[in-house]
Amino acid sequence: MGKLSRNLRICGDCGIVYTSVSFTKYIDQCPICKSRRFEEIPIKQEGD
Repeated sequence: MGKLSRNLRICGDCGIVYTSVSFTKYIDQCPICKSRRFEEIPIKQEGD
């Protein structure tokens, strides 16, 4: 997955998973409920 997987977030209010980076801009809020509360998803990479 590369760089995209490092930018995954879980919305703190509605619980959906979204990415904080799109092809055109940096996203700092949930695309559905517009909440700025989020948790980053720790991703285990092979070899860690």
